[in-house]
Amino acid sequence: MTSTFQTLVSSTGPLGAAASVFYFSNLWIFEAVGLLVSLALFAGVIIIMVKTGWIRTRVDRVQDVVLQANMPKKRAQKSWKRAQTHFFAGDENDLKIAIMEADKILEDALRHAGVRGVNLGDRLKNLKPEQVPNLDELWQAHKLRNQIAHESGFKLQRDLAERALGIYEKALQNLGVLE
Repeated sequence: MTSTFQTLVSSTGPLGAAASVFYFSNLWIFEAVGLLVSLALFAGVIIIMVKTGWIRTRVDRVQDVVLQANMPKKRAQKSWKRAQTHFFAGDENDLKIAIMEADKILEDALRHAGVRGVNLGDRLKNLKPEQVPNLDELWQAHKLRNQIAHESGFKLQRDLAERALGIYEKALQNLGVLE
């Protein structure tokens, strides 16, 4: 009874036999190269996950849900500082980014507070003035955000942006997100 290897070698001829012998005698080299390539690709994926913040997002989620940590408040405060940095940068685009960021922080805070709704507009409809005293002003700030987002030629004045950020800040303080 002949082995499968012998059958393969005899059926492929002398050139095939030489290639098979070379392959099997140097198999450890191919395995080592394959292992190195796999490790390099794995390291590349890990680096990309760290650089894009994917891992940090998952860690924050675990801390929020599993550990019941106070991460939403910390994340909101960090985002608020980023919004203030954009505001103090001064140009019109930075002012717009600051308003957009503040609106997003408010939406996240309301979602974590359990206010129902698909978006911030729906959540604001479900709020009562007792929950957030400056609800009418919040609507005006949110409408400003919508103008920024949906009107391409919208010109934002600094005093209007400052007023809107003040409204968002007051609301976030009332919700206990900011001190």
